[in-house]
Amino acid sequence: MRLLQAARQFTLLQVLRNTLSYLLLLALLTSRPTAGYAQKVALVLSGGGAKGIAHVGVLKALEENNIPIDYIVGTSMGGIVGALYAAGYSPAEIEYLIHTEAFQAWATGKPEQNYTYNFASPDPNPSLLKLHVALDSAFQAKLTSNLVNDASLNFALAQLLSQPAARAGYDFDKLMVPYRCVAADIFTQQQVILHKGQLADAVRATLTVPLFYKPIRIEKRLLFDGGLYNNFPVDVARNDFNPDIIIGVNVSSKTYSEYPYDKDDFDLAYTLLYAMMSNSDSTALHEKDIYLQPELGNLTSLDFKNVEDFFAAGYKEANTNMEQILQKIKRRVGPEQLSAKREKFRSGFQPHAFRNVEIQGLKRNQQGFVERFFRSSQGDGYTIQEVKTGYFRLAAIDNFRNLYPTMRYDNKAKTYDLLLNVKKEDGLKIALGGVLASRPIDNIYAGLEYSVLGRQLYTFAGSFQTGRFYQGAQLRTRIDVPASLPYYVEPAFTYNHWNFLSTTGLLLERNNLPLLEQTDRNFAVNLGFTNTYKGKLVLSAAYAQHIDRYSNRLEIQRSDTLDRTATSGMTASATFRRGGLNRKQYPSGGRMFTATGRLVSATEKYSPGSTSNAIQELSSDHNWFYGRLLFEDFLGNGSHRIGYRLEGVISTQPFFSNYRSTLTIAPAFHPLADSRTLFLDRFRAHEFVAGGLQYVYLITPRLEARTEGYVFQPYRPILQDSDQQAYYGKKLTGTGVAATAAVVYHGILGPAALSLNYYNDQTKEWGVLFHLGFLLFQNKALE
Repeated sequence: MRLLQAARQFTLLQVLRNTLSYLLLLALLTSRPTAGYAQKVALVLSGGGAKGIAHVGVLKALEENNIPIDYIVGTSMGGIVGALYAAGYSPAEIEYLIHTEAFQAWATGKPEQNYTYNFASPDPNPSLLKLHVALDSAFQAKLTSNLVNDASLNFALAQLLSQPAARAGYDFDKLMVPYRCVAADIFTQQQVILHKGQLADAVRATLTVPLFYKPIRIEKRLLFDGGLYNNFPVDVARNDFNPDIIIGVNVSSKTYSEYPYDKDDFDLAYTLLYAMMSNSDSTALHEKDIYLQPELGNLTSLDFKNVEDFFAAGYKEANTNMEQILQKIKRRVGPEQLSAKREKFRSGFQPHAFRNVEIQGLKRNQQGFVERFFRSSQGDGYTIQEVKTGYFRLAAIDNFRNLYPTMRYDNKAKTYDLLLNVKKEDGLKIALGGVLASRPIDNIYAGLEYSVLGRQLYTFAGSFQTGRFYQGAQLRTRIDVPASLPYYVEPAFTYNHWNFLSTTGLLLERNNLPLLEQTDRNFAVNLGFTNTYKGKLVLSAAYAQHIDRYSNRLEIQRSDTLDRTATSGMTASATFRRGGLNRKQYPSGGRMFTATGRLVSATEKYSPGSTSNAIQELSSDHNWFYGRLLFEDFLGNGSHRIGYRLEGVISTQPFFSNYRSTLTIAPAFHPLADSRTLFLDRFRAHEFVAGGLQYVYLITPRLEARTEGYVFQPYRPILQDSDQQAYYGKKLTGTGVAATAAVVYHGILGPAALSLNYYNDQTKEWGVLFHLGFLLFQNKALE
């Protein structure tokens, strides 16, 4: 009996012990995490354009305080910052990256500074708007346009993220930090959660603001910016990773806090796009989670130049809330542990060595054209530098703006393959432009261009300008051959006509310009060569005809007839040009060098008018050499820019039949924006040196104040005697001075500039000029 009672007591005690153990375990599982429990933390980064740079500051503050990040989810700009961190880049490395000029190039659609290639660039023209009209198989026209060229961004993402993606086996769960980003399928109006494949593709998809960037295909679907449907993907972090706590960083808000009166015309399209993706639902976070929203003041989604301000705002917000973060997240990851984890992941990166460049989207003969842009020094493969150089050389050609690179790792070959998707633009390109001005120098411009790609690139182009002061036209055909020494052949016909009127301008202007009309015709064959694509040597042979009709005195009567000088003959020239400036007018950055040598063999035919002392027609043969050196450079990359320009000319050109005909065909110095619209005697000579300084203050990225000053020094000034003949004055006299002070806004319709200009020329001294659009004209035949 006692034995039975003891057995019953033992069984009851065991049941009680097991029950208590179960309840204790249940309590541990359901209680709040403690310092000994491995809390899992997810970081969610919202979209917001340039505001997303603040995420980098948050990352830096979290690491400095040993806060763990076990999962990371992002949309749009939050997607790229999150991807870089998940791929093994430290906050310090990401911080350095966003401060580089390369980052600005990716954001603005410009090539990186060392990858600007000008071989394919045409001469500057006054176009303001370029449209591409694509013809489909049914010969139906459709306009295609994107606000930003994405060539730089696409290559940067591939280069930065291809090694981490390969290291993770293209599984985002196997990155250094498991990662998700959100894209949008606008056809089904659903979000798409990207969790595998090329990491660069996923990031590029989540960045694709509609109309801003071209969409890319992932698994045959065109995807756009995930912010369209989920700009703050807290739910994705919770559903995919089930973390214990979420840190949500939201940078989306109003694009502007005040109306942008000075730039609403240009920023309207950008603002509409970002407005569609500015809503973030912070209520998706739970009470145990952490919500951060950096104070960004008047900074907008478009202010990519304000990197430091965005970064500082994110860093400050995280540190301001650090006490709360430390209280809610008990677990710590020390710098040694995190560094070891990062190094372990990065040690598996395979170096960028490329076996093949595979061209997709083109016919076989067209692929041959593209392949010749990629040169290998090894014979059996390519370095990353060779791949990048070839890519940007190709992207510099307007027909290849639509490029998408993929760097795919081959586990068997232990090398990468570059898959280059090319969508050629063979359709019709339309360029429109012109200028409105406070003086009668306004005009309109239109250009057409059609290209056909085979083993060579064939381009057929035509343009015209017309206005009261200037009319011009050009027809040209260009054949580009990417041989071992790339070259092009370009036959061209150019027509110019200038009418320098004796009119009175605004305010301080005092114009006593001689009546002069110039007509220029040029039939040329140009042969261009390059070795590096950054510069080009152009050899030209041409038949040129230049006709001047002019008065020999400042005052002219209605009954007067004009003198006529016609110069026609053959000319051969060689021009070397390297580098370029950041704008085709009113530049504030870049460097350019040009050297020209020209031989001329021509016949002058002179017919006197009523203002001439001569009474009979004359004909003379002339032969001369003309050489010009021009160098322009800008220093600094902040708000204050200093530029300088140096120019020198030497010519053996003889005197023509009289002073005026000698001067009209003599080399000229054109220092200011309006110089080509004025005929200034003091700034013309057969030999001269000239130079000047430019100071540009960038009030905003588009609004600037600038001052410029130049000195022109002829070796021997060309003067007029009492018989209207030309003669040389005393050496190193006749110095010319030109200066300007201007305010310029670079808008969607080109530069809007208001300037006060000065020339120490007897025909024109002070002048005020306002113009909207580019004051650009075609070169003369004998320049």
